[in-house]
Amino acid sequence: MLKGWGIEVRKKIYPLLLPCTVILSMLLILPSCGYQLVREKGIFGGEISSISIGMFKNMTFDPHVSMYVTDAFTKEIVSSGLFKINQGGGDGYIEGSIRSIRIAPTSMNALGVIVEKNMTVVVDLALYRSNGNLIKRWAMTEMEVYRTDDVNAEDYNKRDAISRLSARMARKFVSILLIDY
Repeated sequence: MLKGWGIEVRKKIYPLLLPCTVILSMLLILPSCGYQLVREKGIFGGEISSISIGMFKNMTFDPHVSMYVTDAFTKEIVSSGLFKINQGGGDGYIEGSIRSIRIAPTSMNALGVIVEKNMTVVVDLALYRSNGNLIKRWAMTEMEVYRTDDVNAEDYNKRDAISRLSARMARKFVSILLIDY
């Protein structure tokens, strides 16, 4: 009677043995594949974890643009948590320059008065080590449309457009840093 019972049990267990072995081996092999969480802040495995961001150089005729762009990049880099910002003796620094701002009309009303303008801003960025060695350069371009139909609000709308496109450009830059390094 025991012999017959043992054969029945073997017939039920053997078909389950192979799938269980495969699942168990997968559970043991996959966690050891080499992937791990990043433990350090910064890039290059934590080699550059604190940077300094100077005021962006304004190479255009529009005043105060560098203030908006620098502010947007600083806020985005701080909020990413990737670096410590403007710490003394940092591991690197970012230099930026606003190469050009181009404004062109995009739409007019029935009287031929411009009601919207398109602003295109080109920014050059460079990341350096603290000893002055260049790591990488980037050229970024962003566009934003703003309203000009109210003459009293045109300057405000232009500044707001600069702020919005600077924030978008800064988010793209931080994303590039996260992907590349």
